[in-house]
Order: sequence, then structure tokens, then C-alpha cells
Amino acid sequence: MSDMHNEIKVGGNVGGNVVAGQHNVVGQPSAPPPEHAPVPEGFTPRIGFVVDMVGFGRRGAHDRDDLQHRLDHLVGLVVADLGFRQRDMESAVAGDSKVVFLPVGADSSRIVPVLVSALSERLARDNTRYRDRMRLRMAIGTGLLGNGPLGFTGDLIVDLHRLVDSDVLRAAIAEDEAVDLAILLTHTLHDEVLRPGFLDKTDFTRVEITMKEYTGTAWLGRYPLSA
Repeated sequence: MSDMHNEIKVGGNVGGNVVAGQHNVVGQPSAPPPEHAPVPEGFTPRIGFVVDMVGFGRRGAHDRDDLQHRLDHLVGLVVADLGFRQRDMESAVAGDSKVVFLPVGADSSRIVPVLVSALSERLARDNTRYRDRMRLRMAIGTGLLGNGPLGFTGDLIVDLHRLVDSDVLRAAIAEDEAVDLAILLTHTLHDEVLRPGFLDKTDFTRVEITMKEYTGTAWLGRYPLSA
């Protein structure tokens, strides 16, 4: 039997012995991993997003109705691109905006890149079919979601609405007529998606957001990409 050469590279501080070869044995770590904070009863960890139409209130009643149908159809197509069915989602509509929460266990490293590319591409395609150009602000984040007597509860839903209504995001799309879609990613998604390279981090700019009770760092992207 020919000799085998195995090489194992272990990052971080790992105690114990590591043996390479047949019947590999990896020693126990010197300390147990830290425990995650317990999830409050009635809450689940989710990926969620809010999309909001620009200039919705300036349209007439007929045009607003058309835009609502276009946005609902657009989001439905994007959800299918993510590999989910509409009944898998939890969502709500509020006039010119729609909020969507993906099923428990959705992987942000896979979901967020597809979500950004699918929405930007489908929005561009939709706008080639209509004279009334639809432009969107969007916030994407992760966190705990609950359901209360008046609808969704928890920090995630509050933070997403703060981000999508922020002056930073409004200015990002108002100041560049070439932009159809302006997105804010939460700092958590920077760590999960941008920093590891699942999305090109050069397409996003770090910004500071202060909006009512929300203060924090987010990451701004605009599509089509500015030159």
C-alpha cells in the first residue's frame, strides 16, 4: 500500500492532539465553545427585508394601484428565485412598502447575494416594460422576530423600518437618477456576507445611521452600480 500524506491546518486556539492519517483522531478542545444567548419565548431568528417605493405619494390613484401590483409581483418572483414558495414566507404590505421574512434556518451567505442580484435584475427588467419607472429603497437584516396582537414584533422589524426610512438611504437614491435600487445591509450581514466575500464588498460603502431610536453602522449599495 502506498504511503499517504495528510496535512491539516487548524485555525484559532485549539487544545489537545491532532493525529493525521487513517483512523484520524482529533483531541477535545481545551475549553467548550461559548453558549449562545437563549432565544426569548415566541421569537425566532430570521432574515428579513423591507422594500419601499420612491415617490409613491406623488402618483395618482390609478398609478399607485399599478405600482402596488408590480411590486407584489416582483417580490413574488424574487422569492421564487430564492427557492421558496409564497406560503413559506411571512409578509405584510403597508401602502408603498412590503416586508418579508424568510423561513427559519435560511442561510444568509446564500440568500442575501441571490436576493440582491435577483431584485436588481428583475426590477431593471420590469422598468423596461412600463413608462412609469419604479425605484426602490431596501433594507436587509437578521434578528429575532415575534408576532404580537398588532403584527410583527422584535428589534428586527423596527430596525428594518428605521433603515429603509433613513435620510442616508433616501439621499442615496435621490441624488443619483441612474439608481433604481438603493440597499442598506445591517452590520451583522456585513460580518456574515460582505466580509467573507459572498457579496463584492467594493459595491458597498460603510455609513452611519441615526434614525429615531436607531443608531448604528450599515452598508450601502446602489444598483445599477454607479461608475
